[in-house]
Amino acid sequence: MKTENQEKFDRIIKESFIEILKPLGFKKKANNFYLPLEKIGHIINIQKSSYSTKDDIRFTINVGIFSPEYWLAHFNYNNNDIPAFPTEPECLIRKRIGFMRGLSDTWYTVTTTTDVEELVAEMKYNISGFILPFLEKLNTEQKLINELETSEQTLLNTAAKMTFFAELKLLDKARAEYRKILKERYNPQQMASLKEYAEQQGLI
Repeated sequence: MKTENQEKFDRIIKESFIEILKPLGFKKKANNFYLPLEKIGHIINIQKSSYSTKDDIRFTINVGIFSPEYWLAHFNYNNNDIPAFPTEPECLIRKRIGFMRGLSDTWYTVTTTTDVEELVAEMKYNISGFILPFLEKLNTEQKLINELETSEQTLLNTAAKMTFFAELKLLDKARAEYRKILKERYNPQQMASLKEYAEQQGLI
């Protein structure tokens, strides 16, 4: 049997995330929501703290942009098919709600004194005010490419950008990122691995 606070948590998820995201086409598995698009995917993950208990639940929200090509290059260790329901750690781009709001890392707490309506309203604000606008800006592969090329806000490190562009066969863009890598600080082992990848992709 669930505790009162576990039921509160479930109600918060239902009245905010499920009610907003399900009509938009997101699929749910445990505390993960996934929207498959034509060439990318959107993921929203409600992450419970490892310190949470049945009576004191702490959670935050992670947001991800999934790229099948990037997954094949970085996560397909066993020659598997692209996952039908990928997880947030497997995403090309990963964001956490606190940083999306311009705050420090933000965690929410469900205890016996929690006002459920207040926390539901906060989650709706997070979803409608920050998460969905962020995902809307990156809802096609071309928008993602444009954002990575032009945004002043760093969504990816240079090595990840090089890999993403290379896997999409955007070799000129990938070469430009590799040239940046040569000016950045990587340890010798990392640099050797990046050079090997660049050679395999025909970037040098």
